[in-house]
Amino acid sequence: MALGKSINFVKQFIRDQEFRSECNKSTKLDLLSKLDFTELEFDDAINMQLVKCQSYEEADRVQQVKLWFAFL
Repeated sequence: MALGKSINFVKQFIRDQEFRSECNKSTKLDLLSKLDFTELEFDDAINMQLVKCQSYEEADRVQQVKLWFAFL
């Protein structure tokens, strides 16, 4: 399921510095095709992660991923 892949992407992006570095070397289209999900599924994953946040710091980290993705 592509939504599950996008959720896993968000979680891994937050916790794995090496993964973030690799993602920074890619374009948005390359990432989407390589990781097999769409921008809409990415937005859904972001929203699902935001709902689960227990603190402002957690929500801020998720928002930073969303902002990073928008700048790609």
